[in-house]
Amino acid sequence: MNKVNGYTLLELTVCLGIVAIMLGVAVPNFESALARNKQTEATNLLIGALHYARGSAVYGRTVVSLCTGLSTCTDSQLWDQNILIFTDENKNGKLDNVEILLQQISTPTDLNWQWSNFRSTSYLQYEPDGSTRALNGTFTLCHAGQPLQQVVINLTGRVRTQKPGASARCR
Repeated sequence: MNKVNGYTLLELTVCLGIVAIMLGVAVPNFESALARNKQTEATNLLIGALHYARGSAVYGRTVVSLCTGLSTCTDSQLWDQNILIFTDENKNGKLDNVEILLQQISTPTDLNWQWSNFRSTSYLQYEPDGSTRALNGTFTLCHAGQPLQQVVINLTGRVRTQKPGASARCR
């Protein structure tokens, strides 16, 4: 007698059903994990840029500014383009021809930062002692108009993160 090795249609259907259920449970969790990782990456990218700018100001004994733009600074408080870090000799918060671009950092495409500060400037500056030029404020990470995370900078130039409060806005 010949023995046939194989699976019946019923066994194959049950296995495919189990796989479909497992995928149905795993895919949404995987997508939310990817979103959290992207949020963490964007936050760490901004914090790294702030630390780099502050360190460059201290070690170079000069004013260093950060702004958003592709190759020059924009006047927007919505940071959805590159982050430009440069020595700011004339302290105007704009990347001029005579100033040195220290670093250009690409931001994630579907996330952006809303910069808010008391003086309503579109840039952030660090003094040679590492403090801000009276530009303490908050960066709010936004996705589809919803605040996700905040990075707060105090007058001494120190950075901390926090969950967005009720007053957090994404314009």
